[in-house]
Amino acid sequence: MSREHIRQLVTLVGPRESIIDTIQKMAKKEALHTEIAVIADSEFRVLGVFNDGDVLRLISTGVDLDQPISNVMVKDPVVVKEGLSHEEIITEVREQLRKRGVSGKKHVRSVLIVDESKILVNVINYIDLLSAYKKFEEEVAIYGQGFVGLTLAASLASIGHTVVGVDKDESLISKLQRGEVHVYEPRLSDMVKASLDKGTLTFSASAESNRPEIHIISVGTPVNDSGEADLDALTSVCETIGGIMKRGDLVMLRSTVPVGTTRNVVKPLLEKVSDYKAGQDFYLAFTPERTAEGKAMAELRELPQIVGGLTPICTQKAASFWSSLTDTVVQVKGVEASELVKLINNSFRDLSFSFSNAISALSDKYNIDSFKLINAANEGYPRNKIPTPSPGVGGYCLTKDPYLFAAVNPELGHARLAKEGRKINQQAADYPVEILKRYSKQRNLKLSDLTVFIVGLAFKGWPATNDMRGSSALHVARKLKNEKVSVKGWDAVVKPDEIRFYNIEPVDFYDGCNEADAILIMNNHPDNVPSGFLSKLKNKKMLIFDGWSMLSSNEIERIPGLTYSTMGYLSNN
Repeated sequence: MSREHIRQLVTLVGPRESIIDTIQKMAKKEALHTEIAVIADSEFRVLGVFNDGDVLRLISTGVDLDQPISNVMVKDPVVVKEGLSHEEIITEVREQLRKRGVSGKKHVRSVLIVDESKILVNVINYIDLLSAYKKFEEEVAIYGQGFVGLTLAASLASIGHTVVGVDKDESLISKLQRGEVHVYEPRLSDMVKASLDKGTLTFSASAESNRPEIHIISVGTPVNDSGEADLDALTSVCETIGGIMKRGDLVMLRSTVPVGTTRNVVKPLLEKVSDYKAGQDFYLAFTPERTAEGKAMAELRELPQIVGGLTPICTQKAASFWSSLTDTVVQVKGVEASELVKLINNSFRDLSFSFSNAISALSDKYNIDSFKLINAANEGYPRNKIPTPSPGVGGYCLTKDPYLFAAVNPELGHARLAKEGRKINQQAADYPVEILKRYSKQRNLKLSDLTVFIVGLAFKGWPATNDMRGSSALHVARKLKNEKVSVKGWDAVVKPDEIRFYNIEPVDFYDGCNEADAILIMNNHPDNVPSGFLSKLKNKKMLIFDGWSMLSSNEIERIPGLTYSTMGYLSNN
């Protein structure tokens, strides 16, 4: 950028020019940025700044206006090196303001862009930049610091929002304040620690002192044995938010809920407690979380965000906020449509897996390896790829969302499909126990005589997670413990104390193998089953149930004494 162009952007004065001369030059309003004068040397090297607020302050104090401007200029203005993206400029300015103890609400109006020698090369309007980038400096409270809430808190804080993660578990809050992350998620721990250091992320048992503008609800909504959602945590958070929110605040639900919950439960509760009117005094929307554990930090930025508001303006407010995090925001018609999207996604996944597990049940009648059968059906066939089967479908979402989906107009066909799919997947989780019963019968043993080593206790293995909610492995362990079977466990990701919490004895992989009569491989994490482990087995008479077809059946069956099984198949059966 030429020097002449720089002069058109901002009032430039030398350090020896008087205060009054500087004020007169600013008053002419010949430059684009009329609120500021830049004091620079003959090479345009920035020495300081003087703004219109300084003018009023000096005049009111009776300062001699004939003295050099260098005596009163701000000598350490906010400057940013050239070559940064707009997002990086925002982050850098925030960091400089934080170090100076300036609130994120008090922005500089103009940002000076300089080269390596501090020579002025450009001036940009910081307020316009923030507006263009969808208000990177919102004050955000996220209620619930489990997988959903914590990953979102770290992501939003990393791009410049000021975030407080709220959870009623004070022990958890204390750990998070020290940067101790309880969720296994690639990059999450580093992002939390970096944001804690920068001051963009804090954790608290209450959001009252922060007075946030944005409230995001991500508490759990478990279902009972009848498939009904427990909304106690949700209503409790709504009462909290209603008591602290201000006119103009935005409230968004991220928790999975039955259709109609946002309008019929959350809205009236917030209105009652706050005495504000939704859609007028405050804004309300449902914005579902759809990330996969193990790759959440990437998907939060990459996946389209679904947004459905109580009113069109609510939708616009929520969409504007989420566009700061992801490039694609999909606006749907109302909160009910947005609530349905999450239920549709997860119910379809569960139902598609149930088809494969139904094939496994059919394969069992003919003692056919269902993995090989489905692979043969998929080989070279360009349409309708069939998923692989599994010993049950677990996890927090897929085990409950189909029930919430089925509760929507339950007389219709989708409800029957969702319930039947869930039933089939639950039966698939029982299959390893059925195989153990057959194997014990082959060996003329009681089931209770077996020592069983369960490998892979998290609900899934890849992408990796330490989440054991809804785990099929835990379901199998409980059934075996009820049968008085000795159960030991190992998972490459789950800590021994977490395994012991579920009344399973944690052991080293090879110790577990050599003490067992049967090994059940229950998830597909590649580190759960070391390469070449068969050659190191001391006990050569056992069952290996390969629930995810990770091993070679031919290799195992060639070893005398070893019995191989997978979904639909048991050797020597």
